[in-house]
Amino acid sequence: MVTESGDSSAPEKSTNPAGEKPTDWDAFVASDTADGRCRAWLALVCGQVAGVRTGIVLIEHPADHAFVPIAAWPEVGAEGRSLGERLGPVIESALQERQVVVKTAPESSPLTCLAWPLLIAERVAGVVALEAALPEKQVDAALRVIHWGSAWLLNLLAEREHLHDADASARLGSVLEATTALLRHRRLQQALFEVAHVLRQQFEGTRVAIGLAEVANVRLVALSDAATFERRSPLVRAYEQAMEEAFDAHVAVRSPLPEINAADAVEEVGVVEAGETTLVATKHEALREISGAGAVLSFPLTIGARCLGILTLERESRRFEARDLAWLEAFSALAAPVIEQRQRAEQMVLLRLRHDLRILLAKFFGPRHLTWKVVTAAFISLMAVLTLVSMDYRVSARTVVEGEIQRVIAAPFEGFIGAATVRAGDTVKVGQLLAQLDDRELRIEEARWSSERDQYENRLREAMANHDLVAMQVVGAQLRQASAQLALVTEKIERAQLRAPFNGVVVSGDLSQQIGAPVEVGKKLFEIAPLSSYRVILEVDEREIRHVRMGQAGRLVITGIAADPMDFEVAKVTPVATAEEGQNFFRVEAALSGAPPRLAPGMEGIGKITVGRRSLWWILTHSFTEWLTLKLWAWMP
Repeated sequence: MVTESGDSSAPEKSTNPAGEKPTDWDAFVASDTADGRCRAWLALVCGQVAGVRTGIVLIEHPADHAFVPIAAWPEVGAEGRSLGERLGPVIESALQERQVVVKTAPESSPLTCLAWPLLIAERVAGVVALEAALPEKQVDAALRVIHWGSAWLLNLLAEREHLHDADASARLGSVLEATTALLRHRRLQQALFEVAHVLRQQFEGTRVAIGLAEVANVRLVALSDAATFERRSPLVRAYEQAMEEAFDAHVAVRSPLPEINAADAVEEVGVVEAGETTLVATKHEALREISGAGAVLSFPLTIGARCLGILTLERESRRFEARDLAWLEAFSALAAPVIEQRQRAEQMVLLRLRHDLRILLAKFFGPRHLTWKVVTAAFISLMAVLTLVSMDYRVSARTVVEGEIQRVIAAPFEGFIGAATVRAGDTVKVGQLLAQLDDRELRIEEARWSSERDQYENRLREAMANHDLVAMQVVGAQLRQASAQLALVTEKIERAQLRAPFNGVVVSGDLSQQIGAPVEVGKKLFEIAPLSSYRVILEVDEREIRHVRMGQAGRLVITGIAADPMDFEVAKVTPVATAEEGQNFFRVEAALSGAPPRLAPGMEGIGKITVGRRSLWWILTHSFTEWLTLKLWAWMP
């Protein structure tokens, strides 16, 4: 403290005859509470600063970190207005700027407002504000008085924070110790019994009861002083009714009310305030009469807005206070999820499924969870479209175009290739020479047989002239043999020229590089197909062949002329499968409705057969479902 005398000041003495009031100092020394010491301190400071009209001390509330007044001097200003009305702006500026703020009054008013922030570790823990009639030259002296005296408040606030942190640390340690009791045992019932025993020791109570919620009721499951209990006894029933009273109110219920000011009571016991209605806690009063307890507290174990169970604690005489509720609130935040997990782990499979289904349905039909509802609505709409909307289903197959009639030009006899005039891809007309076999040996043989025939004719005439019947018969047979051999050789010479049987295109065959090469009888030399008549060969997978029937229509797209799709109609389904590239195919023949000029035999593409209308869901999933059915059938014993 400092004493102002003009511009000089001196340290405060134990006795100050210059003007310090002994009563203020005695009150400061004798005060044993924080608010009492702050009031006495403010009175001392206001007595040291000349011209002080009003003063106020605000400190930070630990719960909501708002600044609330703890001391005022005097409580009402000289003009009858509240303290904060004029000091509010300067206090707000000091809090925001974190430094001393001085606002000199205008000439019409002789008052000056001072605000001094109390800083603890660079944090504003409180504010001292004065309103005084000071000339400008005395403002620094007033600030020095506040500065020297603020050490008392800083020590007080630091001690208050230290005690608050120590209390919070001790509370956290005891809460963790009580929570670990839930994890020591394999069975939830044993864990709850130990938790009840730990809570009874923590609160120095006579008995602790734990009840778990079942739909709209609460069932007692553990008592701190009884491993077993008679469920139909009046005491057990009284516990359950008291728990249900707290369960319905969804707040902590104490009976009787703690001895505190009515303004500080929040949802206190004895009465439970809910909105504008007041419910008398009659069940807790009845429990006190049956158990003989002096004080009863029921605290809900909640997860979000859902009450999982109720803790009921009893004491012999001392009432439950706000710090007990703070401890239980921290314990509930940790213990409730553990209890729920242990409950679900010990449930039967059907009960767990029912619980999960209830949660899922709550997301779909209950409040909130908009994303789940939108996704579900979209999924249902999509399934409805896939199930109800149908379209033409088409079976796709690899397709090859062939001529409707294909004629094979084969070697008529053994020989050698003499000439080749066409090759694969050439267009030919009927009777056009395709190739010719070497016929030189045939012509030599033809001349020999022609000469022998003439000789046999002369011999026959001589035998006829001599009337030699035996010679006539022998020579006649020899003549017929020679004539037959000559006719055979002549026919071979004619067939040595290979000609086109009709107008068409050479599908396969190229002998231009094989002149002089030998050929065997029946060897395929050319394949010729007509230009105006085609057939389509579709290789249908064995999984889709059951949908294909004769007369079904389809469309064909050829690789080389994809811009001109062609219509066709199924003409024949061959019931013989062909294995190719690890898959089985069935050969399906179809007839084209019209052929573009650029179409040629041997072209390949993709053909699709329209087999009927199916739902979109069936079209998308039938391949997988059929595969899965086959696999399951193979795995089944």
